[in-house]
Amino acid sequence: MSTAVRLAQASDAEGISQVILAALHSSNAGDYPADVIARVASNFTPQAVLQLLTRRTVLVALQDQQIVATAALDTNVVRSVFVNPALQGQGIGRQLMVDIEQRAREAGVTVLSVPSSLTAEPFYTRLGFHTVRDVYHGNERTLVMEKVLSSRHPIGVYRDRQHRAQVAALWQQAFGYDTPHNRPELAIDKKLAVDDGLFFVATDKTAVIGTLMAGYDGHRGWLYSVAVHPDYRRQGLGASLVRHGEQALIALGCLKINLQINLGNDTVVGFYEALGYGVEPRISMGKKIAQNLPKP
Repeated sequence: MSTAVRLAQASDAEGISQVILAALHSSNAGDYPADVIARVASNFTPQAVLQLLTRRTVLVALQDQQIVATAALDTNVVRSVFVNPALQGQGIGRQLMVDIEQRAREAGVTVLSVPSSLTAEPFYTRLGFHTVRDVYHGNERTLVMEKVLSSRHPIGVYRDRQHRAQVAALWQQAFGYDTPHNRPELAIDKKLAVDDGLFFVATDKTAVIGTLMAGYDGHRGWLYSVAVHPDYRRQGLGASLVRHGEQALIALGCLKINLQINLGNDTVVGFYEALGYGVEPRISMGKKIAQNLPKP
């Protein structure tokens, strides 16, 4: 039987709810206790689904005009992928995910994330996702999984003649540097003097739209100057830059990656926590070397 995929409408809320609740009580119930299933199910009543339709891109799969599966895209996060239990294993979920991934690429998403149930982990693994961390909500265990999408915004090594002016402008806009030792031009010169190949830019044609610098001392790695142009934020580009830097450090044998965040910047803390980083019980200390500082 043929399956058609389309955007969900308000009139689909009841059918979407029925598919999700059936899957929860049939498929997911084998991996989670009854109280977890009940708590999750309460988020997918017809009324709750109507609210979700206003906040996410929701798709439905239909056979004979009946809703048999659903999936949603929330910026760069896949959510609520459920298939009628009687029709699972027939490729309907995969068909929905092909559409979801295409929509994500068209929106400029470079790293697609999904908070997967234990039940769905094999499904997402077959689609190319990999687990980056576990999250617990009480006794409910969720696996955060990611997949790097082919990007229209390539990430490559910084080239001074092509990129200097744009990188300096982006950093000034993103970080608002106001001290002589943090001037973008000086930071670029110092990094180029090390010549370690760990300075990366993301581009849209000839425009620099993101940056990341990494460092490696033979044991630990560091990430610095992660910046994304405002017009390209919330599309997964920052996560893609971080993953690119991580892979470069891993290839060098790095055992642990560190980074620093200004106190009180909770949004950035959340960004890195979503990528598997954690706040550690450390005190960051620094000392300026006066003879090497530029004159004000």
